[in-house]
Amino acid sequence: MKKNYYYFLTILAVFFVQISFAQSITVTGVVKSNADNLPLPGVSVLIKGTNMGGTTDFDGKYEIKASEGAVLVFSYVGFATQEIEVTSNIINVSLNAGESLDEVVITALGIKKERKSLGYAVQAVKAEALLEGNQSSMVNGLQGKVSGVTVVNSGGAPGASAIIMIRGGSSITGNNQPLFIVDGLPIDNSTSSSLEVASANRASDINPEDIESISVLKGPAAAALYGIQAAEGAVIITTKKGKDGASVISYSGSLSVDNIIGTPNVQTQYGQGEQIVEATGTTINTDSPLSWGNSTAGSPVFNNIDDFYDTAITSNHTLSYSGGNAKSNIYFSIGDVSQEGVIESTSYDKTSFRINTSSNINDNLTLGVSANYITTKTNSTKQGNATGSSFLSLLKYPANVNASDYLNADNSQKSFFLDQQFDNPYWSIDNSPNTDEVNRLIGAISLNYSFLENFNVSYKLGIDNFTQFNKKITGDGSLVDNREDGYISQYDRENKRLNSNLLVTFEKNITEDFSINALLGNSVDELDIRTTYTSGDGFQAPGIYSVGNVLVEDQYISEGISRKRMVGVFGELKLGWQNALFLTATGRNDWSSTLPKDKRSFFYPSVGASAVITDLFKNAGNDITSSNGLSYLQLRSTWAKVGKDAPIGALESSLSTNINSLASSGYTWNGVDVGNPNLEPEFTNSFEIGVDMRLFESRIGLDFTYYTSKSDNQILRDIRVPPTTGTFYATLNGGSITNSGLEALLSIKVLPYTSEFKWNVDLNFGMNESKVNELPGFLNEVYLSDSWTFNSTAAGAAILDGSLFGLRGYRPQKNDNGDVVINSNGLPTLVQETYDDVTRMPDWTLGFSSTMNYKNFQLSFLLDLVQGVDVYNATESALVYYGLSEQTLNRNETIVLPGVDANGAVNTVPVAMDQAFYTDYYYKNSENFIEDGSFARLRYVTLSYKLPSKLLDKIALSSVEFFATGRNLFTITDYSGVDPEVNTFGAGVSGAGSMSIDNLGTPNMKGFDLGLKVKF
Repeated sequence: MKKNYYYFLTILAVFFVQISFAQSITVTGVVKSNADNLPLPGVSVLIKGTNMGGTTDFDGKYEIKASEGAVLVFSYVGFATQEIEVTSNIINVSLNAGESLDEVVITALGIKKERKSLGYAVQAVKAEALLEGNQSSMVNGLQGKVSGVTVVNSGGAPGASAIIMIRGGSSITGNNQPLFIVDGLPIDNSTSSSLEVASANRASDINPEDIESISVLKGPAAAALYGIQAAEGAVIITTKKGKDGASVISYSGSLSVDNIIGTPNVQTQYGQGEQIVEATGTTINTDSPLSWGNSTAGSPVFNNIDDFYDTAITSNHTLSYSGGNAKSNIYFSIGDVSQEGVIESTSYDKTSFRINTSSNINDNLTLGVSANYITTKTNSTKQGNATGSSFLSLLKYPANVNASDYLNADNSQKSFFLDQQFDNPYWSIDNSPNTDEVNRLIGAISLNYSFLENFNVSYKLGIDNFTQFNKKITGDGSLVDNREDGYISQYDRENKRLNSNLLVTFEKNITEDFSINALLGNSVDELDIRTTYTSGDGFQAPGIYSVGNVLVEDQYISEGISRKRMVGVFGELKLGWQNALFLTATGRNDWSSTLPKDKRSFFYPSVGASAVITDLFKNAGNDITSSNGLSYLQLRSTWAKVGKDAPIGALESSLSTNINSLASSGYTWNGVDVGNPNLEPEFTNSFEIGVDMRLFESRIGLDFTYYTSKSDNQILRDIRVPPTTGTFYATLNGGSITNSGLEALLSIKVLPYTSEFKWNVDLNFGMNESKVNELPGFLNEVYLSDSWTFNSTAAGAAILDGSLFGLRGYRPQKNDNGDVVINSNGLPTLVQETYDDVTRMPDWTLGFSSTMNYKNFQLSFLLDLVQGVDVYNATESALVYYGLSEQTLNRNETIVLPGVDANGAVNTVPVAMDQAFYTDYYYKNSENFIEDGSFARLRYVTLSYKLPSKLLDKIALSSVEFFATGRNLFTITDYSGVDPEVNTFGAGVSGAGSMSIDNLGTPNMKGFDLGLKVKF
């Protein structure tokens, strides 16, 4: 069936490219600035009413095929848009600077709208800004470039996921990431479980080089027309299309060298052993993986953690073709990323093919076809708490033991103490591979028909299908208990998503002052996921890692089927007056198959207004603008309501067999996978108000937004409840979350438009607070067990009257006065409690980006500031437990812990800071490892140079650019760990998530890139 997709799309693409149409003429010209008469490169030249067109070259020249009488639209950032009718084949244009006030942005459903007509905040990121940091993942390319958007990496493992959130989160246990739209088609951005290995999120499949621009729709108001899928906002991606004029072949390539940012500081003064305390004194048992032994003085020592990581090389290449005429166009690209990991044998390889075609069948009908085929393969090691985790295994090698000496003479795995039950990380690299392979096809066919002058109907049918094969191996010869003969766990997943969108629009100027825009639409979205899980214990033939090499009686096979259908009808009405005052109302009704029949239909509206104050005064004959003062002023406000349905399968409870060894083989309720047949949808009400101001001929721009939202009737999935309820988990409605915050974008063109030296500065500021106001019944917290840290000392949690991104863990017990109660042994009792003053999301962020151009040189950089974020350093907790932390160098000294005894008297009992103190108390007390993770990081610095046009003419090339980029060059922070920007478990943990939990993951990387961009 897949082959049929490829053949069909290829035949259509070739057919459209070969179509020729009615008579047209070739129009050429030069676009210059009216202020200095200098040519303007990159000016958009489009035939009005179509997407046919191109851009000016480095010398301001353009070429386009158009019919006589057609209207050409010339637009450029910082300049007034001009429309000129085609009356000859040479049209030279002079644009006026400082009046770029009618900017068009891509909004919901891919509809282009004037920014000034919107009642909500939308921020666009152009391709140049997205590519400046040379990130192989599109998600990471958004870091620091959009106010109110948080992007957190999950470490330096190849292909590791990054979580992206807009204005915090509205769901305690559900998905808090935005919807991703590519050319009007919703795509999957799911992440496989990241608890054992670093997993990629599917949005990273998109090649950044294929992207023309990104619009970030913030909050429910901006994404109201997308429905339940966009309750957390939307990221609208527009890919590159063919341009009218000469065909262009482009190449972009880079070579990157990466190293980890660092490793934890470890003590090397004490070696292998554990302390045995007896009445006669303390002795050392050296048969142990702990580092509580004797002094290493006079013995060789090894930095096993630092020596484990290598330098990684990445190559990134994209070759594309773009061409077209006034009636049809085509864009085709091939991209390849080959990334080595800093851990030997780990890698990430991605190859993508994209084709976009569009053709005007006649003056009113346009047909488009697009297809994107991507293959990815990831090789990784285990991380975090997983058995066989590389980092966790390294902690079990004391400084006097060489972890890289791991083989016996017969090539079997060497153990360095008698009862070793974990594998050497170097042995695991060679014998316990973890692989993930994905083949993905994203395709769409669209029709656009204009009729009766003011009406347009469009239809798009899209597919997003991928297959995934994931395999995790423990090789035979393992030292892990019950894994001596090896173990295999794998799944084979087929993910199908079909999307249908029908849209009818009406646009008309009723009078000279009054305009009306209306749309009606229908969408259908179907999801079908089928997964086969297979595992096996014990390989019959050594070294053959296949389920077929496991005895049938030692195999386990299960199948999971998830299906969902969402149907929506929606509409929008926008009224405009004098193109300066706008009122917009939307409404949408959704039907979701994941809710009960009597509750699966729900409606939600939005109302917004925008007033361009400067235009209103100007239309009234009182112009308040000035070249030395105010250029533009817009006020906007929107209220919106948006719904969210239940997860797949949340209505039903599951049955299972053999709950324990004494149970029968019949099906019975297991008390774990508990559904709720009475679930209702959750709703978010939001309000925002903003101002867009430009000063000094638009050289200074300030866009400011205040927002607040409240999410009620939360759907809480698989939350832990007391056993007295008759179950361990439950799915409930209840709870309320509020988000409120500020966003600001300050854009400065430092020097006048006439200056030969260009310097643009952007500052993106975001401040958000996510607070849990209510939880159902008896609950005072909701946490996800997927975020448990080393030895279950802490976990991410949503805290009642605290943060959605809070923390719970072991803490000293306190009395009613808030004093720590010390027992007779000098230590407090540790109990599991929550922190109402901890938040793992920053108080505010600031992205400071700057671009400087002089002649053919360009220098750009991004400085990212993240302030007021709490990080839980579980890696340091593990280092303390094993005796490798430098905090344990004061071992055997005494300390009196602050607190009171049972009678309220001040504690005076001294405690020896020996192994028992650290391994029974100190490492487990989560209060010891909560740190301020605020930081300032230089994300990148890029220097580029373009060859001059005179030289290019001699070598028959239209553009050649060289660039060099340094990434993560420095970080300023008080955090004691390796990196304060951490999310060990990745985007696979939903809800309260695992942001700012540092738990034995692969450190982030810093690197240097050299690249080349060529256009023929």
